[in-house]
Order: sequence, then structure tokens, then C-alpha cells
Amino acid sequence: MHRSIKQKLFAGAAVVAILVGGTVAAVSGGSGAAREKRGPLVTAAGYLGVSTSQLSRELQSGRSLGQIANATSGKSSAGLVSVLLAAAKERLAAAQANLPKRVNALVNHVREPGQRAAAARYLGLRPVQLASELRSGKTLAQIANATPGRSAAGLIEAIVAARRSVLAARVAAGTITQAQANVRLAHLTSRVTAAVNRARARG
Repeated sequence: MHRSIKQKLFAGAAVVAILVGGTVAAVSGGSGAAREKRGPLVTAAGYLGVSTSQLSRELQSGRSLGQIANATSGKSSAGLVSVLLAAAKERLAAAQANLPKRVNALVNHVREPGQRAAAARYLGLRPVQLASELRSGKTLAQIANATPGRSAAGLIEAIVAARRSVLAARVAAGTITQAQANVRLAHLTSRVTAAVNRARARG
């Protein structure tokens, strides 16, 4: 029994240490405003009835959250621990509930091939070679027409086919709806045609 209580207290202390560490990081980190919203600083300030900026100043003066809580009328370090633990459990529960969706999206994500990558494959060029040609001021259409057995029209078809395939895969994976895919497909050929015939600035 005593060992169980000690283990629980140790676990609680470890969580509090992590929470307090996150709070101090939020105070001293570069993007403070964004971190405060994600960290326990706002929760602690709410419990203590002070602003986050005031609590930040107190922490920067060398005082701990526990000392600040014990010095606040009607508050205590134990009460602060309870509030921070409850908030942490809520964040963990929310993250856990959203985890399957995020993992599923990651597993089923289909990366759309870049226009240059698709063009390089069709033309039989290495990406660095194609980049060099484009830097000289040529359009993708000009490069395709100058490549034996290739053409601008064939290049456009190849890029459009690659993007159609990706959109179909995304619909099948459930990451986008068919309606969303249809919106992208509506002007796909015209957009690819314009891009293939657009000249880049030299260099």
C-alpha cells in the first residue's frame, strides 16, 4: 500500500515537473505568445487569478509556481498541482482521441508529384538537367519539343495524367472528397498548359 502511494506521488511529481518545465520554456522561449496558448502557463494564471504576463514576471524573478501559489490568498501549491494535472489529462485525452485520424491521414497521404519532377520523368532528364534548361530561359514546351520523341502536347498529357492519378488516390484514401477533386480537375489541363508554356526568368 505504501509503495503504491509512493509510486503515485512520484508519478504526479514527474508530471508536475514536466508541466512546470513547459511553463518556464513558454516564458523564456522565443515565440512566447504561441507557446503560452499551448502550455500550462494560461492554466496556472487562471487558477491564481493573475495575467500571464504578471505570472511570467513572477517566474522570471526566481520564484517557483508553488511559491507563487502559496503566497496567493486562497490558493496553494497543492491546488495548483490538481488544476495543472486536470488540464494535462484533458489535453492528453483530446490528443488521444484525435490520434487515429491523424495517423490514418499520415499513412494514406499521397504526395502530389511536383510539376518539374513529372516533366523530368517524361523528358528522360535528371531534375538538375531540367533545372539548368529552365534557368536558361526556355519554357517546358520548348524543352519538350526539342527532345527527340517528345512534345509539348505529350508533356502536358503526362503531367495531367500524373495529377489525375494522385487526386484519384486521395479520393480513394478519403483525404479529399470527389467533389473537391472535381474542382481541381475542372481547370487542370488549362493550368498545366499555361505552366508548360510559361517562360521563367533567366538565372
